[in-house]
Amino acid sequence: MAYIKRENSYWVFSRELKDSNRLEGEEKRPYVITPLGTKLKRILVAGIITYKSSDDRMVKITVADYIGSFYMVAFKTGFSSEMAEDLDKFNVNDLVMVMGKVSSFKTDEGIFYFSVNPELIKSISETERYFWGIRSSYVAKRKILGIMEAMKDEASTEETLANLGYSKEEAEDAIRAREFYSDYNFTSFLDAISAINFESPTMPENTPDNNLEAPESKENAENAPSVPAFNVDAFILEYINSNDMGPGCKYDDIVIASSNKGIPREKVDETLNSLGSNGDIYEVSLKRYKAL
Repeated sequence: MAYIKRENSYWVFSRELKDSNRLEGEEKRPYVITPLGTKLKRILVAGIITYKSSDDRMVKITVADYIGSFYMVAFKTGFSSEMAEDLDKFNVNDLVMVMGKVSSFKTDEGIFYFSVNPELIKSISETERYFWGIRSSYVAKRKILGIMEAMKDEASTEETLANLGYSKEEAEDAIRAREFYSDYNFTSFLDAISAINFESPTMPENTPDNNLEAPESKENAENAPSVPAFNVDAFILEYINSNDMGPGCKYDDIVIASSNKGIPREKVDETLNSLGSNGDIYEVSLKRYKAL
């Protein structure tokens, strides 16, 4: 019996998918070519459920990774009905891992929207989420560095990059990214994943040793220069400015970026209301914000 090989499931951050604007191949289920040159149909993601909606037709959830969100949809009729039942068992704040196929939609204005049709969903631990984040970050950084090498010389080839130590896949992706996304801000992407505060669940912050103070620590603290207080308003306003790709910056993305800086959701809501009242931002549509 002949078996059809499944497409690989790629570990990608939501931003890599969200920023994509290139499709290739068959019309019904094309490959997505991402800014990092990844050619994919299927992805494997991990994160926390931040939104759930279930009605007679479908189940929709939003799964937030460390820098953005994936949108999952399963219909309660047809071949995906069993998957919809599985999806419906999960709730907001559950940690999950999802494997699924990517679906795309392009508006008349040329804006792409992507969702994931789940094929598998399972509960995971914080340790498993941490591992997914660390590995996905490593993969993305390697790809971006390879792309930057390819950008230095238009004559460089896959072989050139392979000679520098990049894998065959990394070299292929770098050349593909140079071809289709030469104007993309790769530095911004690299900064975003480099700023993630991965807190290992196996390494508690407040162990007895961490709380010990050296005898001179109080004296040093008194003589140390003062550090300016973190400006939450300025951070959120700058984030909205930098991450609005046209239709407005998503609320979930703002919450995730703020959480990485230690800002709780309640403070985010308070700040968004304050910025709106001051005329610094406005809500262009439900849960989407633009800076003025």
